[in-house]
Amino acid sequence: MNNEFIHGNLEEKYHTKNPFFALLMNKFIKSFHHLLDTHVKVDIRSVCEIGCGDGELLKILHKKFPSAQLYACDLSPEEILKAQKNCKGIDINFSIQDAHNLSEYNSAEFDLVICCEVLEHLNKPKLGLFELERITSQYLLFSVPNEPIWRILNLLRCKYIKSLGNTPGHINHWNKRSLNNFISQAKDLKMISNTFPFPWQMKMIRKVTPKVLNNKN
Repeated sequence: MNNEFIHGNLEEKYHTKNPFFALLMNKFIKSFHHLLDTHVKVDIRSVCEIGCGDGELLKILHKKFPSAQLYACDLSPEEILKAQKNCKGIDINFSIQDAHNLSEYNSAEFDLVICCEVLEHLNKPKLGLFELERITSQYLLFSVPNEPIWRILNLLRCKYIKSLGNTPGHINHWNKRSLNNFISQAKDLKMISNTFPFPWQMKMIRKVTPKVLNNKN
């Protein structure tokens, strides 16, 4: 199997013209809004997206937290250029970084960290998880494909047959149970909600620190 990292999306996601996949993405975005609206109970001053791609989620985050300072990184310089163009007029601190080692960010630097459709690409996802744990001070929201549903869906549409439906660049594969076990390796993270917008898993997680534990919300 080819485990080469794929820079950017193989297929258009947020502006797809396929009505079925447009419906799936609409459910993904609704779940994204729901988790933030329901569970973020503090004033958000800083938000960072890891693996920002072309910046569509950054535009949502800017509208939802207009007074927050936005940060974003991606491994691909090409994706950063797309995001800068797509988010023109929004004050965002962009950087090119590998999710395995977010060295430009300080520990507990951000109130909210977003990481959607990234961890499945990492050669060492545990390192990525620990970096997400390190840089957030309050909340972490991330999503990954829900397996084996993701691969089954690819096979049903006759995509990636030779790799049994595995999207190129996807190295890690989690179902509900295995993803919960994966998250449990980060001792300072506590999952507070999860949702399953087909065919993804999306998790809202809180950093367990004395500051958060003393917050009645």
